[in-house]
Amino acid sequence: MNGKKIVVLCTSRIYDPQVHDYIEKLNDSLKKDDHTLMIFTINSDLYWDEGNVTAETSVFDIIPYQSADVIVIMDEKIKCHSVSQKIIDKAKKYDKPVIIVDGEYEGTARLKFDYAAGFEKVVNHVFEMRQIRRPHIMAGIPDNPFSDERIEIFKKVIGRHGFTFDDSMLSYGQFWAKPAIEATQKLIDGGNIPDAIICANDIMAINVCDVLKKNGIGVPHDCLVAGFDGYDEVFLTEPRITTASCTTPELADATAGMIRRVEGKGFNDAVESVNVVPVLIPNESTSAPSFSGYDHSMLGRFNNKFYRHQDEVHIMHEVTTRMQMSKDPSEMVAQLKKLIINDQDMVEDVSFVLNRRLMDTDNYFFAEKEDKIDPTEYTLVYDAKIAQELIEKEVDETLLRAENERFKEKAKNGFPLIFNTIDYMNKTLGYICFACNNYDITDYSRTANVSNTIGMGVGGYANMKYQAHLAEKIDAMYKRDPLTGLYNRVGFNNAFELVKNDREKYGQPVTVLMSDLDGLKYINDNFGHAEGDNAIATAAEALRTACPDDSLCVRFGGDELFAVIVGEHDVEQITAGILDFLNTYNASSGKEYTVMSSLGSNTTVFDESFDIKDVLRLADEQMYELKKEHHK
Repeated sequence: MNGKKIVVLCTSRIYDPQVHDYIEKLNDSLKKDDHTLMIFTINSDLYWDEGNVTAETSVFDIIPYQSADVIVIMDEKIKCHSVSQKIIDKAKKYDKPVIIVDGEYEGTARLKFDYAAGFEKVVNHVFEMRQIRRPHIMAGIPDNPFSDERIEIFKKVIGRHGFTFDDSMLSYGQFWAKPAIEATQKLIDGGNIPDAIICANDIMAINVCDVLKKNGIGVPHDCLVAGFDGYDEVFLTEPRITTASCTTPELADATAGMIRRVEGKGFNDAVESVNVVPVLIPNESTSAPSFSGYDHSMLGRFNNKFYRHQDEVHIMHEVTTRMQMSKDPSEMVAQLKKLIINDQDMVEDVSFVLNRRLMDTDNYFFAEKEDKIDPTEYTLVYDAKIAQELIEKEVDETLLRAENERFKEKAKNGFPLIFNTIDYMNKTLGYICFACNNYDITDYSRTANVSNTIGMGVGGYANMKYQAHLAEKIDAMYKRDPLTGLYNRVGFNNAFELVKNDREKYGQPVTVLMSDLDGLKYINDNFGHAEGDNAIATAAEALRTACPDDSLCVRFGGDELFAVIVGEHDVEQITAGILDFLNTYNASSGKEYTVMSSLGSNTTVFDESFDIKDVLRLADEQMYELKKEHHK
């Protein structure tokens, strides 16, 4: 791409402070050597649940393996072995080097934090700060390798201090808030209150502190608390929490260095391993001096993100509602265009493609089996640099090929290109590419909001259109004759009731035109009932074609058809039109029979006293007189 080397980064939650800072540091380092960073991201991690591979992971299916020079996978951020392995298998197919951050897969270069060494620093620090009598570990998920490793480190360190481990020293907080709260409260209720609780991650540490304080147990006066991970939130708590940080600058520098070493190599040629040891950050929760974090603008950043998010939730909700209520695709895309134009302070360039089958109301898109990507099924719906709204081009010509001209233009500003899946009801609707013109974390967060809004708006629109299509079909089945498409008796009665109640039509002429097929029995007996049905359908088409558009055309039963025509119309011209239609059909049909109708009509004034039965009877009488003439 413009002679630059392409680095693909696969990750999740680019608005997470750690991931965001990693991206900024990595991109700034790579720019110096003329690299372009392309980020393929999901908006939530998968929690190591191999059965929960959601539709948004299809964003990894559009990675330009052929054009990429190096693939970087943040395995611990994606948290799904099968997804990471799928990316690796495709990279191997194209013989591209793969770097795994926080993971271990065959044939890849590995960049790992030495979590064991980092966690041991935290446990050692707690014992250095005070004489501990009742140590406790708040572990993560049972049988989870990260959690089990930290339990073993805890056992090793307390053993050096003369303790013998037993189960009373262990609780499981599941790496999350609610289970950690429940486990801490259980400790307190049991009267076995530790004087040090070392948590396997920061989320649990924050919530352990809250429960202790609510129960009148001082932190750090009565109980020391430590976490692990180095999340920004630990610098905003009271007290600020001791942790160990998997420092972003170190990780980004190590990644950039490894990229330079493996680029140009093949898949199996790029195998190496580098360990990065987390940095201990002592803080108030273990009686250490207060430390407010590395970024002094962090609190302002959080406030900005919070209040801006509240405003945007309202805007996104409105856009989603308007999209779902749009009458056609053009109106729906116009609503999207307003959203993106309002967000131009966020992005210099946005493009997205959608599956064209979404607009096919005859088939229910969300019930279809999802197969691999077929580029011919996608169309470019919006591109910030192109004025048109609905652009009929295939994906290969537009968004997803890294070597095309649009990508070259998008990459000129030196910031990463960010790719998201547009999904709804766990189905992939399309893909979106953002070219941000800054590193603002609130803007990175908005990429997820915009992707989700488009997914909900487009998916809801397609859903509602299909439901309306079904309703129309059911309504048509109820009020339309299936053979001819004309009103049946029920449908006519409902439609005529509306006409009768329209007083603006009073005083106008109203004509009832009867049509009865000649020789239906002859056609049925000699050519079969299918041909008889064809003759009836042809006569009905002749009636509908010749009558004005607002006429009520009805199949009354068998081969008896009629039309109710309100207003000034030339009945003889309508009748001639029916006969001309039939003559034209007979001349070209190649059938061994002719389709002919006997016609009769009656015209009167439309008012309150109008009785459709009387007018039908008079038109019917005239039609039968003509039918007798045809028989003669």
